[in-house]
Amino acid sequence: MSTVVVVHAHPDDEAIFTGGTIALLAAAGHRVVVVYATSGELGVGAGPGLAEARRDEARAACNLLGAERVVFLDHHDSGTSHDPRERPLGAFAGVSVDVAADHLAAVVEGERADALVTYDSGGVYPHPDHVHAHRVGSMAAGLVGLLTWYEVTVDREYLHFVDTHVAALAGESIAPMLELGSPTVEITNTVDVRGVLGLKLAAIAEHRTQVVDPTFGAADSFPEVYGYEWFIRHGRPGPIDALTAGAAGLRRPAWRRGQTLPVGR
Repeated sequence: MSTVVVVHAHPDDEAIFTGGTIALLAAAGHRVVVVYATSGELGVGAGPGLAEARRDEARAACNLLGAERVVFLDHHDSGTSHDPRERPLGAFAGVSVDVAADHLAAVVEGERADALVTYDSGGVYPHPDHVHAHRVGSMAAGLVGLLTWYEVTVDREYLHFVDTHVAALAGESIAPMLELGSPTVEITNTVDVRGVLGLKLAAIAEHRTQVVDPTFGAADSFPEVYGYEWFIRHGRPGPIDALTAGAAGLRRPAWRRGQTLPVGR
């Protein structure tokens, strides 16, 4: 079985974007290590104690999903501003890509990882820490010489026909002119996570300081919006490809408006 390092910017990103995939990889016997660039200090309720609370929430969520190790790189949350002058000291988005990539590469190498997951080039949505995580993750994959690495994304064309993803709302508040995720044609792997959607929902709910409604207002369409996770693979096929082996060539989830999709246990 493989070891997969999944890199995220803040606690709760792991459950929202990759929770189902982490659960499926773990269930298949793979070792999953979740790495956070920051502790999300500038999230909802920013102030003393929030970082530690969010770290505890992340550990609880990862434990639910079956991840075997959680690592914090201990950079500071950058906040949503794209102006470096408005960022706190030690903000992740201001850390040299070389320095941060070396740090991440040491974790990947120490874990003897077979694959790495980071964000797409737009950060899925344009939070400065997400965009920087893409740069750092892709460089770390090159430094270690990984033969397989993935960018997590969302299928913007598919989501246009279902309901609003929380990433779209976040992206609108940060940079309204930038598009969410990736077009369907660029996506190499669509993972159907409906069978573990209850587990994904429970992991999202663990992030109590940030999440009031774990369905993000999409209770009726939760399976359609969050029941699939999307990736762009670089290099040879890896462990996430094995999750989609039964649906070779599938780029867009086979869903049509009006069809009811059950939430998995």
